[in-house]
Amino acid sequence: MTAPLLRRATLVGVAAALVAAGTAGAVIGLPSDGSQVNNDPAAGIDPNQNAGVSDVVGGSLTAGAPRVPWATFEQKAGDAQRIFVRAFKNGQWVTQGPSLNIDQNVEAEAPSIDFAGTGRTVPWDAWYEPNAALGSETQIFASRFIAGENRWQPEGQDRASGIPSLNINTDKEAENPSVAGGAAVAGADPVPWVAWQEQDGNVNNSGNHDQIFVSKGVKQATPNAPCTGFKPSDRASVSNFCWQQVGLDRLAKDGGSSATGDPTLSIDPSRNGVEPDIAFTGPNDTVAWTLWYEEDNSNIGLRNNQQVFAAKIVKDPNADGGFHWQAVGNGTAGKNYVLDTTGANGFGPCAGSQDVEDTCSLNKVAGNDALEPRVAAGTLTPGGTTVPWVTFSEDVGGHHAIFVSRLVNGDHFELFNAGNPVSGPNDDASKPDITFFGNTPYVSYVAGGPTDKRGYVGHFDSHGRFVNDTPGGIRLSKGGPVSLIDEARVALSSNCTADPFTADGSNCAPAAVNAAFDTFTTAGSPQRLFSQALTGGPNCVLFYQCHIVVRIHNHKAKIIVKLRKAGFFGIIVDKVGKHGAKRVGRVPLGTHPRSTLALAWDLKVNGKRLHTGRYRITGRALDKKGNVLGLTKPITVKVR
Repeated sequence: MTAPLLRRATLVGVAAALVAAGTAGAVIGLPSDGSQVNNDPAAGIDPNQNAGVSDVVGGSLTAGAPRVPWATFEQKAGDAQRIFVRAFKNGQWVTQGPSLNIDQNVEAEAPSIDFAGTGRTVPWDAWYEPNAALGSETQIFASRFIAGENRWQPEGQDRASGIPSLNINTDKEAENPSVAGGAAVAGADPVPWVAWQEQDGNVNNSGNHDQIFVSKGVKQATPNAPCTGFKPSDRASVSNFCWQQVGLDRLAKDGGSSATGDPTLSIDPSRNGVEPDIAFTGPNDTVAWTLWYEEDNSNIGLRNNQQVFAAKIVKDPNADGGFHWQAVGNGTAGKNYVLDTTGANGFGPCAGSQDVEDTCSLNKVAGNDALEPRVAAGTLTPGGTTVPWVTFSEDVGGHHAIFVSRLVNGDHFELFNAGNPVSGPNDDASKPDITFFGNTPYVSYVAGGPTDKRGYVGHFDSHGRFVNDTPGGIRLSKGGPVSLIDEARVALSSNCTADPFTADGSNCAPAAVNAAFDTFTTAGSPQRLFSQALTGGPNCVLFYQCHIVVRIHNHKAKIIVKLRKAGFFGIIVDKVGKHGAKRVGRVPLGTHPRSTLALAWDLKVNGKRLHTGRYRITGRALDKKGNVLGLTKPITVKVR
């Protein structure tokens, strides 16, 4: 690597900041004053009424532009509950359009948000609410944001009275949607895919149970065109998109196994499949993955405990939407377990016996309760192929712990972190979430007793160790740790998630928030929604590929690093010994513009020259207040 003109490091003006950064937290409020997100009375968001469940994603309305946080959340309005979206722009939260509710007077719940469209520039939001025109059962809805008109447009077939429900059967209760923008063909514009749970079936006369369904959005050539040939409905679109269910037909409405029924993904349709999540991974991020868990007693002789499952799409011209689903679990290496109507119980190989069902699950221990999975696309290697990374909660004997698993060799899952939980040894932990910031996985979870749920967020460092960024629990900018509402997770995303438009996290535009970020809702009255950025971890946005070079010659060093945003820069020096690394100190190296830096270092720390030995050098960027914004991956050098 050829370095530009060597710059002499400047200490003036940043030494104090670097000293302060030694004790600075890795969490920064969004906005900086730490005020709540759900606060826009003019738009109908009354900060004195309860906020509820939230979701968050990084996105931009302009292709290739820096991404900012977009949050969607439940907000009480008297007896009603509405869904809103706010984006973090110019240091403050800005409401995007009015409430998304189809009916402003009902209780809308469980919003989920992601971006699709050309250049991934169109926000989509999915949620559920009851609808009187469809018999008052809860329905799944999805809307896209029309930026030029600052409004949300519901999309889908007219199922009755102009209501575009996604439900497979509109007379059945549906809940808990998850939306992901993705394209099953490399280079195509991403479209919304939605997974949800819906009542259906009557296996062995056991009654309806929640089933897992997925539909994809298909853009029509002209608005309001009939959705000819589409399932579950061929009626005209209310706008530009039709919804097409995806998968092999496996379950008769109000019945049992049927190759002409509804395309449930559930391994065991005789019990409840709940809380799905969906993401796109693989080469060019063209493979949709759906995760969920199943619970309650089986009526076909399978497991009765809670189990986590995963399935991916596989091209199939005979299946609805052109794809069938293939189950992938811990024991499916070399296996091809299609979710179809074959096998002893008529619901595919995974449902043929309890032993095979166990191989299809992601549980660490098949017989222990595991629940609440979340999935994110990611790779630990810049330029690597993304795979699904999953986090879930599992019973480990008297309490639940949070585990992380990921796809290996394309055909089975293996636990990460040496099979150990990321939650504390005594935590009763639940409701995890996962995201990638560049090539770094971040995980959140909730732990605590019935009256004091606290939120935690951490990341895996460059050595694969889990670092808790919120020791003692999430706290507001003023005060101690806060209690969170019981029903909501700490939602996670970042400005550098893995998708084709970021080269899977290795080429993200520097933004106002170059970090993973979250949203969370506090308990109490009123319930308040907040957001924070998780800074201080490996940052491949601020530092190209998180890379730093240190060259030592004649008792002097040259430090080369590509800084992608102007700011303070310095290094951390650790002495590497037989029993690990020990901190030597920090070296401030000046304020610099966005450029490739080539800095001189005299191998002194705190005025003392380094002795002979091995040292680990980590670069870091700081803001004007001394907050650590991000780190390079460490490099080990020898001093002779």
